[in-house]
Amino acid sequence: MDTIIQVEKRLAVVTNWSLWGSFGLCFILSGFSKENMIFSLLGYSLIIVGFSAHIIVNRVYKTTFSRGEVVVGFVIFGVSIISFIVSWLTSEKYANANVLSGIIGFGAVVLGFVVYLVTKYGLKGSFSMFHEMHHD
Repeated sequence: MDTIIQVEKRLAVVTNWSLWGSFGLCFILSGFSKENMIFSLLGYSLIIVGFSAHIIVNRVYKTTFSRGEVVVGFVIFGVSIISFIVSWLTSEKYANANVLSGIIGFGAVVLGFVVYLVTKYGLKGSFSMFHEMHHD
């Protein structure tokens, strides 16, 4: 059975992503449908704010990302990348603004993740973590 602290942390995480994730996704979709780079990049910025807020929640509750949170994050990111690439390749009239928005947005999300790893584990620790996973 979960403790009250674990339930509070889950509630804080779900509330965080319900706010930042939903608005971020809405802006991203609006930007792509209207070929408006500003809206798309605002949406990606809100996703990065949600990730930063999740880090703060983890810090407040003295935890790290759970395996489930990491898996969900990678699955959502992977599906987003695949959807973007398939849309780009299959659409005859995919606007340059959408291509640029997608590349900049996904690059910013990846950069944010790398900055998080380097800040949390240091440059050597981040590299060692992936190096050790490769040899397991």
